[in-house]
Amino acid sequence: MATPRLLRLKSELIAKSPGQRASHSPVARVLVDTGVDHLDQLYDYFVPQEFADAVVVGIRVQVPFSHKESEAIVISRHELAESSGPLKTITKVLSTHPVATEESLSLALVVANRWACSLSDILRSSIPPRISSVDKKHSPNLIELRELSTKTIPRFIALKPHSAPLSQICEEIDLTLGSHLVIVPDERDLLGLLNFWNERNPENPAIALGSSLTRRQRYSNYLDAMSTQNVLVVGTRSAVFAPVGNLHKIIVYKESSPDYYDQRSPGWNVRDVALLRNSRSECELAFLSYVPSLVLAVLIDEKRVLYVHENKRVRVRAFAPTPGALLPQRIFTPIREVLKRGPVLFLVARKGYGNALLCAQCRNYAQCSCGGRLKVLGGSKAPQCSHCAKQFPDWKCSWCQSTHQYVVGRGIERASEEIGRAFPNIPIVMSHGEAMKDRVNDSKSIVISTPGAQPVAEKGYAGVVILDALTFFSHEDLASQERARELFFESSGLVRSDGDVIIAMEDTHPIVSAITQWNPSTMIQRELRERNELGLPPYGHSALIRIDTEEASQLASGLRSSIAQGRIDADSTLLGPVEISPTQSKIILRFSDDALTTTTQFLRELQRKRGIAKKSLLYLRIDPYSLS
Repeated sequence: MATPRLLRLKSELIAKSPGQRASHSPVARVLVDTGVDHLDQLYDYFVPQEFADAVVVGIRVQVPFSHKESEAIVISRHELAESSGPLKTITKVLSTHPVATEESLSLALVVANRWACSLSDILRSSIPPRISSVDKKHSPNLIELRELSTKTIPRFIALKPHSAPLSQICEEIDLTLGSHLVIVPDERDLLGLLNFWNERNPENPAIALGSSLTRRQRYSNYLDAMSTQNVLVVGTRSAVFAPVGNLHKIIVYKESSPDYYDQRSPGWNVRDVALLRNSRSECELAFLSYVPSLVLAVLIDEKRVLYVHENKRVRVRAFAPTPGALLPQRIFTPIREVLKRGPVLFLVARKGYGNALLCAQCRNYAQCSCGGRLKVLGGSKAPQCSHCAKQFPDWKCSWCQSTHQYVVGRGIERASEEIGRAFPNIPIVMSHGEAMKDRVNDSKSIVISTPGAQPVAEKGYAGVVILDALTFFSHEDLASQERARELFFESSGLVRSDGDVIIAMEDTHPIVSAITQWNPSTMIQRELRERNELGLPPYGHSALIRIDTEEASQLASGLRSSIAQGRIDADSTLLGPVEISPTQSKIILRFSDDALTTTTQFLRELQRKRGIAKKSLLYLRIDPYSLS
């Protein structure tokens, strides 16, 4: 006989009585964090009288949504609702601290429309997650919005050589005028600027907004940045949205850096968001970099950005490369000369040891049976497959059976061996990857670095040597020239006033004269003319779409039909689909400035319809860093 089960009571949630509605602006328009793309829109809720004063713009609240309680952020308050149906009521105020202002929410909405994405995606990347313990300890303060008497044009300030860039940034900061927000590309620059500022201004330390902070610290710093007056806030990419109290100026350091492009959806970038923010507010905007990006160069030509530049001269010596050799034949004497005066920086293009292995006899690439190319991790190590990591201690060429190896694509470790043999008895310091050095002393030494890892010398370098210089210009993506120019100027700027820049390349290359005159305008103008003739960015706009290969042809056909029917501008151009992997294809849609708004609206609606149809969302990027 079966044992009878105990009775179990069924519990049900009963909606809280709405009570009396707020006497003033009883309707709150909120953005609900649904996590569903096609439900990303604003909804109206009644504000109960008990929350009438607490429910303000930027406050997090709890609302009933689709049979459950969800978090939402208040966008605005109104007397009447937009919808005619019955409204639900806000059930709880989650925090007494606003995390956004009307200005920051308006900017987020403009950015969402500009990059064809959801408003929730923008707010999720710009506002840190709530930490209740921080809310309880933080003292609420009203945010003071500063109104400047005059509107200023954005400026691009070219960094000078022979002077530390961090000190040049600090020269642009005057906290007596109001708070300053400085955006830097990565955590290394953030920590460097924080330490530099705090050492010189211990009575007014900066507030950090970086990804390396804990969630608790980041949320606490975010609230401090909103409520503290006349403070310096230093942050990485998402800090460009931060609603800093009493904000006077935004400074973007090295604006062409690829780190400024959001890698997740929706793919916005700091430069364009900063320009949008400047156009909608009264705060000043300054870009500090060695070389302007092509986008800024066009704005400078159109007088929409002011170019600030000082005439400087740098002594540059170029030596034609010797085939197969890291160091050209005539480069040794000038390097020995500068080594007598202090540290010398060597810039090499790659990390590791050898990125590819060739047969020294027939020059065929060495490959594994899995199809991966072999690479060399060290001078005494066996070749290894770059795909499956299989080692080949007894390697021989599969074509000619030769055992003689030829390593190509020298990395920093291989370069350090060759440089060490060429200049013996001189200490070698390496800065790369996980072993980056921030500073080096003024003693006689060789400093070998990969791009982005260059340490600063105490009194500047006696010489800067750029090896395999053409390698930096040879990448396939459109931004390679822009990236190489910035890198060459940045590295050359570390040399002291009596130092030499030594480049392993033909002296006819335009970068040589550009660094000598400390003026890249001739190179930039030539590239802009070429881009304009070909209709490439920064002229016009591009949308990069990645989709499963099995759907790519159907999507491309639909986009072409939309162009023919006028739903997308008739002058738009569709490229692809092109397979980029066994399962993925890409499509590129190019369109004009005049068609930006209509095209992004079309693509946003396309995403919504795919979400409603329960199809996977497209990988969509408007004006990405690279179209590759």
